[in-house]
This record gives sequence, structure tokens and C-alpha cells, in this order.
Amino acid sequence: MASQIMTNDERKAAELRGLLRFAQGLGLDEATVREIYEAAGREAMATGASDDTRMAEVRKRMLAAAHGG
Repeated sequence: MASQIMTNDERKAAELRGLLRFAQGLGLDEATVREIYEAAGREAMATGASDDTRMAEVRKRMLAAAHGG
């Protein structure tokens, strides 16, 4: 069975789709989500953080943004 490997663009699109669904419940707009996603991504690359750590940071920042923090 051949495994399917996502390209970086496909992975990013899938992550953003999930984050945008999460954002709807928080009342955040797409521009805010993209800004948070890109900033956390840049920081994760600089520090060598794992994908799980990066995505947890994105969600944490989205929650903070939704609650005025």
C-alpha cells in the first residue's frame, strides 16, 4: 500500500481549514487566524518546535485573541 505524503502547501491548507472551523466558534475572523498561524510558524521554525507544539501555540493564541488578550 502506497502512503500518501502531503506537500507543505497541502498540510498548511488542511491546518488552516481546521483552525478556521475552531475560529468560528471563537468569533475570530480569517485574517486574525492567518496572522496568528504565520507568526507562530515563523517562531516555531526559529526555535525548532515540533508541529504539535506549534499548533498548540496557535490555538492558545487564538483563545487569547478571542478573550481580548
